[in-house]
Amino acid sequence: MTALLILVLLSFLLMLILKVSSIGVKHVGDTYINSQAELFLQSSIENSIMAIEGYERNSSSGCLKHINFISSDGRFESNTTVLRYYCYDMNDCPNCDIAVKIDTDKSHGNVLLNTMVSTTSSPRNGNKKLRFSRVTLQKP
Repeated sequence: MTALLILVLLSFLLMLILKVSSIGVKHVGDTYINSQAELFLQSSIENSIMAIEGYERNSSSGCLKHINFISSDGRFESNTTVLRYYCYDMNDCPNCDIAVKIDTDKSHGNVLLNTMVSTTSSPRNGNKKLRFSRVTLQKP
């Protein structure tokens, strides 16, 4: 009877150890995907600034409003929306309906960006659905 009681107690302890270790593994995986998504978010903001700098604005094309990126491994996708262009000289922002005239040339060219990063349905994400969003004011 004592041997049976010890066996039940040991099996309970082993199940408890397995449960705690599985929680630890899940936490490490979630932390890894969160940090990767945060890094991709920052990279998307920087790439959006480069896209805005390289965009040829003329009277017919207006201004760049949406920029999309997908990570090289296909795990994350980024959608950046330009909310506002801040222009001291409105001739630099022709036909741009989201341009706002400002009073100082120190902030000329600033843009207000809303960047959203979400996970894709990649099997490498472990079916985790994440979405990060950041609104930033940047100077290209």
